Amino acid sequence: MHGLTVEGVAARAGVAKTTVYRRWSSKEDLALAVLLEMAEEVVAVPDLGNIRDELISFVDGAVRILGRTLMGRVMQGLVSDFATNEALGEAFREQIVSMRLAEVRMLLDRGIERGEVRPDVDIALVHELLFGPVNYRLLLTGGKLDGQLAERIVDAVLPGISPEAKG
Repeated sequence: MHGLTVEGVAARAGVAKTTVYRRWSSKEDLALAVLLEMAEEVVAVPDLGNIRDELISFVDGAVRILGRTLMGRVMQGLVSDFATNEALGEAFREQIVSMRLAEVRMLLDRGIERGEVRPDVDIALVHELLFGPVNYRLLLTGGKLDGQLAERIVDAVLPGISPEAKG
């Protein structure tokens, strides 16, 4: 979040900084609002008929947003703030992570109903397995967030959640 200022946002938007402060009390709140708006674009995968296509669609939405929009740079700038600013980290988890986790839960429940996912699946772990590689590339290795990444991640996770897998 280094380099992000309310003054800079106001100047770019062509408004007074007091206008920005009326809506967001800090640059952290502003950055979180940007993340929330972009995260909402990634959720709500329609029923595509099978868990593989649905998970690929969901993960690919995050890959595209993080790899091709301002959200990726905002995440890179905010990650250390999540660790050091308890309130900001908690807000991120409550607003963004919980939204994605709820969507993964809905997709897995759909897969369970169709017999594609074992009923005892650890939903939080599956969420972490799906998005961990994306965040690792974005935040640590600088690896490409390419068009095939979501498919490769999902294909690596599916054998562990299938009904044939041991719990």
